[in-house]
Amino acid sequence: MRFRSLTMRDLFDFEQDGRYPLRRIPMIVRLKLDAAGVKLPLIGWALLSREQREALVDMPCSSDEEIEAYRQTIAKMLLPHADNPDAALELIPVPAMPAWRNVATVPEQVCLQLAELSLPVPDLQRWRGLSDLQRFALIKLTRNRHKNANLHAALREFGLA
Repeated sequence: MRFRSLTMRDLFDFEQDGRYPLRRIPMIVRLKLDAAGVKLPLIGWALLSREQREALVDMPCSSDEEIEAYRQTIAKMLLPHADNPDAALELIPVPAMPAWRNVATVPEQVCLQLAELSLPVPDLQRWRGLSDLQRFALIKLTRNRHKNANLHAALREFGLA
């Protein structure tokens, strides 16, 4: 998957919740979960302690070895909460070229969703200027079934609105 190591300092302002930090799965963890091919529902995240959540934020996950270690760490964290130890972790396919890595074109879903909401659509130069994590976040925040609650804030934070 290969992206630079991301840690707690890479949390976006739009995903901060002053009452209970890391209440929701932050984008840096979502990116690492996708890289590891792991589906972690919010209920699974809620079962983890604050220390475990911070560990998943800070744990490296870019080399093949780190990705495997990340996957195993999550499995161990979830094992005590699993009804069936063999099904403690739900694995998902990992695309060879995820859309957020493609800097040759702005993904159609991003363009369509932003246009539908009358929000500014980044041109190719601005798309390329975003970090991997920012592109990943925009793709996640513009999914059809997503509530778009943080989309406006993300666009402002990324200098796109």
